[in-house]
Amino acid sequence: MSESPWRKDFPALSNKQLSYLDSASSCQTPQIVINAIHDYLTNGHGNPHRGMYSFSENAEKLVSQCRAAVANLVNASPEQVALTKSTTESLNLVAHGLKNNIKDDQTIVVTQTEHHANLLPWQRLSHLTGAKLIMIPIDERGEISQSWLNESTFKHCAVLACSHVSNLTGVTNPIERMIKLAKSQGAITVVDGAQSIAHQQIDFSAIDCDYFAFSGHKIYGPPGIGCLITKHPEYIEPLTLGGGIVNRVTNHEYYLTDRIERLEAGSINMLGVAGLVASLDYFAAIDREQLQNHEHGLLQQARKIIDAENFKEISHPHSGNILTIASDTFHSHDVASVCAENNVAVRAGHHCAQPFLNALGFKHCVRISFGIYNDESDIIRLQKALSQVAQFLA
Repeated sequence: MSESPWRKDFPALSNKQLSYLDSASSCQTPQIVINAIHDYLTNGHGNPHRGMYSFSENAEKLVSQCRAAVANLVNASPEQVALTKSTTESLNLVAHGLKNNIKDDQTIVVTQTEHHANLLPWQRLSHLTGAKLIMIPIDERGEISQSWLNESTFKHCAVLACSHVSNLTGVTNPIERMIKLAKSQGAITVVDGAQSIAHQQIDFSAIDCDYFAFSGHKIYGPPGIGCLITKHPEYIEPLTLGGGIVNRVTNHEYYLTDRIERLEAGSINMLGVAGLVASLDYFAAIDREQLQNHEHGLLQQARKIIDAENFKEISHPHSGNILTIASDTFHSHDVASVCAENNVAVRAGHHCAQPFLNALGFKHCVRISFGIYNDESDIIRLQKALSQVAQFLA
């Protein structure tokens, strides 16, 4: 495998000797995104909506461009795109917003593969409403247990919340099947798309969920901007109240709009919007098959290293860009420290997925995750770092 054709676009990596293998946590940012944020500030910042001067009107146009770019990415409509801070905020927004719609004789269904961001809000909702939380377990392959995917599991289901792809093992969950089962009971369906947005073709209409969440920094955009795609903004009582979300306010009452803006109280993060528009334009120009082949090739090379260095792989065999490893001898934080000393960036710990990791039989592990900027030089450096683990930690 040769050099990445995209690495040169990322100034943080193009001329430095760091192998950044932590893209499942957060991606680096291409120069085009940095330029877009700089240009926005240079040309004048204004809050969108209701301003009649050029700065405000330009911001309004940029927000519209952002909604359109997101909609194009996931096959949705611009009016279905809410701009949030992150995947985590989006999921909390939905869970909080549904609290008045859930009854104590209903259930909330999640899976054992969830990131804490898509588990804790539903645990809290269960505690607040009295609805029973049902967690679909994994099987011996680390996949959602097929024996649980039946009408009995989803009987009385009010909400299904599931990750599309696990941040721990890279397993892709059968969300279409689960959504169909949940909807047969009239349930609201929520998908955490943080780990799939940059690695799979997302079709919001085909998935047919009610809510789909992701973050800009997972798809080479800036931090601090996220998206919640929804067919039903009117179902949600806003997490935050403030300007821009109402039709009318009296001395003692407020009347929320049914439009997507009801989920966007306060000033929109315009730097995030500017950067996200640029990152989605950048990403749209990349051939998706070429990208998947590139990441898969890196993953296969890394697997050979893992076998040679006697680490145990716990990521899924069909993972797209995530390789998770564990050792019976060395703590994951120590392994990550040796990697860091060799200018290799990986992530260690439980990866905010403790129920999943515990079910796999581990308490901590090392996650290696690839992005479009990685190439063979990173594999070589990773091999060198892992080969030194036993030497340094013995």
